[in-house]
Amino acid sequence: MGFKDLWWPIDVIGCHFLGKRFIGAQNVSGVLKTGECLKDQGFKMTYNLLGEHVKDEKTVDAAVDTTLALIDTMNPRNCGNVSCKPTLYGLAISKELFLKKMTPVIEQAFSRGIEVEFDAESYEYIPDTFEVFSSFASRPVFRNIVRQAVQAHLSEINRLMREYKLWNKNLRIVKGSGVYIEDPSIVLSDPSEVNENYLNIFRKNLKTGRVPFVATVRDRKLAEEIIKASERGRFPFEFQFLYGPLGKSLRKKLLERGYPVRIYVPFTDKWCEDVWKSYGLRRAQMIRRMLLSEFLTAKFFTA
Repeated sequence: MGFKDLWWPIDVIGCHFLGKRFIGAQNVSGVLKTGECLKDQGFKMTYNLLGEHVKDEKTVDAAVDTTLALIDTMNPRNCGNVSCKPTLYGLAISKELFLKKMTPVIEQAFSRGIEVEFDAESYEYIPDTFEVFSSFASRPVFRNIVRQAVQAHLSEINRLMREYKLWNKNLRIVKGSGVYIEDPSIVLSDPSEVNENYLNIFRKNLKTGRVPFVATVRDRKLAEEIIKASERGRFPFEFQFLYGPLGKSLRKKLLERGYPVRIYVPFTDKWCEDVWKSYGLRRAQMIRRMLLSEFLTAKFFTA
């Protein structure tokens, strides 16, 4: 039994008690009600249908249908962006299928004035994701309603952004979730290097006149560095936080200070109602790692 296996029972218990607190709802109408409540508090919304690594087209079609229903059902009190995980919409089958299936989603979003965010997954899918995103973003009619997530922990992210001409596009900047097992040679292991890369991407995107979304902001120090880089909000941007119990105090304080804060709300539907379990497990693992890190820091650096 490996060391990681020792944590498995703890993570499963954590998922059982906490997992659903990270899920906005288990159907379209429910997640829009969640969105309405959050918008009443002053937050903006991004809705994310859970699921990934889909290998059959029937399930891809179900994801497209749910997403179109979400867009069609939105009203001014609950409207928000839609985030799409590429391998849920066909990329795990082929790049061509992903392009085909995303086209009606983006066309419908455009007709409703809604933005579509392309999520970032494991490195093997990044080049194809960027290529399909760029094919939409290069069209003047769509360039302002599509947005690409970029992961600051990838050592080659700056080269990839140049290659696929992303610097002057709408971006969602993330550190990198650590969910996917990547070759150590392609990721930055030093957190300070990741933060430096994160802020560098943010500054460059700001200079093009775009409004970047900044996610994975889990501490006040990084939030203040972002605010400073934006010249105290002179250059517009948005904070983005995951739905759930983590970061509630920070996002509320940033909102009270006048900064736009967007909540990224995962949800499921009847045909994928159990998908939340793997997502909830990852969130439980994240909480466990954070608590362990804080404990070790307190034990060895404040003694």
